[in-house]
Amino acid sequence: MPQVNIFRWRPGSGWIVLSGGGSWLDADVQAIEAAMLTRTLSQAPLAYIWAASDIETADRHMDALREMGARTGYLVDLADEGEDALYQQISEAGVIILGDGPHPEILREGLSGAGLRGLEEAFSQGATIYAPGSTAALLGAAVVERGALVEGFGWLSSAVVLPGYTPDQAAALREWVRGIPEGYGLGLSRGAGIAFGPRGEVEVLGNGAVTVSLGQHYDPGLHLAGET
Repeated sequence: MPQVNIFRWRPGSGWIVLSGGGSWLDADVQAIEAAMLTRTLSQAPLAYIWAASDIETADRHMDALREMGARTGYLVDLADEGEDALYQQISEAGVIILGDGPHPEILREGLSGAGLRGLEEAFSQGATIYAPGSTAALLGAAVVERGALVEGFGWLSSAVVLPGYTPDQAAALREWVRGIPEGYGLGLSRGAGIAFGPRGEVEVLGNGAVTVSLGQHYDPGLHLAGET
């Protein structure tokens, strides 16, 4: 896995972009999404996975992205596609958006199997993975869901990602990190983003309100040793 300071992320040829959420009409969010689009290396189409929200919201967000110069794309319905079709739709995309919404657990469950394999294949071929708001949490090692930690996709190793973070959640973030004592918590405020590139790039985006809380047993030497 590439590593810069405390951050280790899934190796691949594309970018991983996480944001703390917010309206796509907000200037900070637009700055994050513009950065996401300009950093994309693949020329393949955009795939928008809307399972955490609804198709109408996804369609409006796609319209806003097209106004910013995004390539043509399509909506992906995890519930209606067979495994082979789902894998193809996701794996052939150059930008994959895990749409924000109130039900990230549906996205987490729906992306298991063929969907997740498609995501991994697309990323290995240079696709950008953009996870705004609630879905950013899914890429961590563990996710806060219904008041408990459950397994995340693990693309950001040893991390608990808390989107929509506010300063009064500092104690809560430290408490969740107790579930991964060798890891860390990553708080992303609304309008703040962070991007991880294929050559070890780490870039803070948007308004820059990114907070890190180290686990009580975090040891950078152990993380570095794990890269051998």
